[in-house]
Amino acid sequence: MSRPNPPPLVELRAVRLTLGGRLVLRDVTWTVRRGEGWIVTGPNGAGKTSLLRILAGNIWPDPGKKGGERIYHFGRRASASPIGLERRLAWLSPETHQSFARLDTPILAGEAILTGFANTLLLTHRPTTRQRASARRFAQKLGVSHFWRRPFAELSQGQQRLILVARALVSKPALLVLDEFSDGLDHTSRAKIGAMIVQRLRAGATVIVATHRTGDVLPGLSRHLALQNGRAVETLMPKGGVGAPLRVVRATKTSARPSPPILKFEHASVFIGDHTRTKRILRDLTWTVHPSERWAILGANGSGKTTLLRAIYGELSVARGGILERFGRNEIALPLPDARRLMGWISPALHHHYHAAASVLEVAASGFQSTIGLLRPPTPTERARALASLRKLGAARLARRRWGELSFGEARLALLARALAPQPRLLLLDEPGDGLAPPARARFMRAVERAARAGTQIIIAAHRAEDLPDCVNRLLRLAAGRIV
Repeated sequence: MSRPNPPPLVELRAVRLTLGGRLVLRDVTWTVRRGEGWIVTGPNGAGKTSLLRILAGNIWPDPGKKGGERIYHFGRRASASPIGLERRLAWLSPETHQSFARLDTPILAGEAILTGFANTLLLTHRPTTRQRASARRFAQKLGVSHFWRRPFAELSQGQQRLILVARALVSKPALLVLDEFSDGLDHTSRAKIGAMIVQRLRAGATVIVATHRTGDVLPGLSRHLALQNGRAVETLMPKGGVGAPLRVVRATKTSARPSPPILKFEHASVFIGDHTRTKRILRDLTWTVHPSERWAILGANGSGKTTLLRAIYGELSVARGGILERFGRNEIALPLPDARRLMGWISPALHHHYHAAASVLEVAASGFQSTIGLLRPPTPTERARALASLRKLGAARLARRRWGELSFGEARLALLARALAPQPRLLLLDEPGDGLAPPARARFMRAVERAARAGTQIIIAAHRAEDLPDCVNRLLRLAAGRIV
């Protein structure tokens, strides 16, 4: 005798969504029941994030009968509105991360976790003793309790993501919606979060995870919704699991190096913060990058990978007493603006800075000026090369779209095109595969391989083997800001 279906928690009936004049979701009908675990997949731009934003109550379907219905069944009465469900419904996405990164008001890591009880960006209520104790327990489980009094903005991308995971879990929501939650996290952190998600499922919560990574398919996530061109269909589950830690063994020796180094660090330390508060992230770093070497930077969250790349690009300075030379010259012989024109750069933080009205082609073309936005109109040659870079990544269709209309994965493709379009001598990549569907990731890897064959040097920071191009032949592992 078959078991009856659990009662529904959220229903979407023929939901339709239009954003920026473009139809994003088409007649999506989906019933999410109590205690179910779902994986939502689909290519970049398929509508995954928009679907989950509707489910989580962040946006509404199109108005009128054409928009369909969204119905919540959290209480005795069904409701179309998420108002009053703030403590029973939690949402985490790359856009959540961007919202916290853009805050004008400084917030401490512990305060960011406590905002999860009211589902706000700032701490607008006085937490109870019980809430503070619960928040500290979740921080301890995720290994971030020692950041409690640290400013959120000073943490690494991975550490920030752990804080936001704790924020999503802290109220023990009945519905937990996670969009690409594991981006930027090392294997140990992903395993901890996976165990906590499984625990929430066993406690009767409903969990929905949108992902491009098979490693996010955890025990208990037994239902699969696939999106394609705004339409949804339930299908067989992809195989997954947290996966193994990243191990790379293809580093090779090179012959004598008569050419000057591309990069040279000597006894370099790097601090973050301002005159009131500083913290040393990199400690006494000595490292040389020679022509034909293509490096992978490995290490746990907070080990200093992003700080190292930011120092190379000149967003952070080496402390007095240390040396950093780029392309065989110091900053007097090669001023930073000139050095940046020889480098392509992508990082998670770049997503935060572009204006919503900028076109994707303008974003890609801004790589020629090494700026956020354009100081001057791009030349016809620059526009043509920016469009060609988008085309190689399968993103030419996005050229006329506005930045604010893109999904996180589509925005990542635009930034990758920005980094590759000028054909730089040095390409700096910080977690470049995050947010990319497998086909888009494969196209990007091919573009990086082509750049490497043409003579571009590669330095890439990553946590996953699938994000490392085959051209990598050198490894640098960091721990607590030091080379190990």
